[in-house]
Amino acid sequence: MVRTAAILSALACLLLVAACGVPKQKIAVSTDPLGATVYADGKKTCGATPCSVSLDRQSDHLLTIVKEGYKQEEIMIRRRFKPDRAIRDGVISGIIKGADPKDVASEAAREVDEQERSGEAYVLDPSIVTIKLTPAGAGI
Repeated sequence: MVRTAAILSALACLLLVAACGVPKQKIAVSTDPLGATVYADGKKTCGATPCSVSLDRQSDHLLTIVKEGYKQEEIMIRRRFKPDRAIRDGVISGIIKGADPKDVASEAAREVDEQERSGEAYVLDPSIVTIKLTPAGAGI
């Protein structure tokens, strides 16, 4: 019995450590024509479209799409606050911790604050980028 409890405690600790990383979101990128290179915040993240890039949800990002013979495109990926998700998670956390019903609201507020700091309370938008590239030298 003690051994089972120790194993379960170790697994719970591993899950907590794994959950502490910066939350990321995959953004699908597709171009017409295919085969463009994608840079996120100036760093090459994808050698040939279609692909997806993994971005942290703690900040906005600039995607730059480059293909020889075509005009460079830039797309701003913005983080958007999702209060409904953060509050829901806070209320669930308060209930799971066995908080007194009158303390659930303060637990929810604490959880929302924590999710804002970690980036979990945000989603990146747009979550899918589809772009038709313009040939270089073509008029606007």
